[in-house]
Amino acid sequence: MINLGEKMTDEEVEQMIREADTDGDGQVNYDEFVLMMKNAERKITG
Repeated sequence: MINLGEKMTDEEVEQMIREADTDGDGQVNYDEFVLMMKNAERKITG
């Protein structure tokens, strides 16, 4: 996120991972990442 100009706290990063980690394994796999990005795009574009 730093490369995108976003400075995030550890807590913010952990929250982002929790929200994206739909299977609860503590990691964000490819499918979860794609879903997270699609949801973010919808929020941006309305």
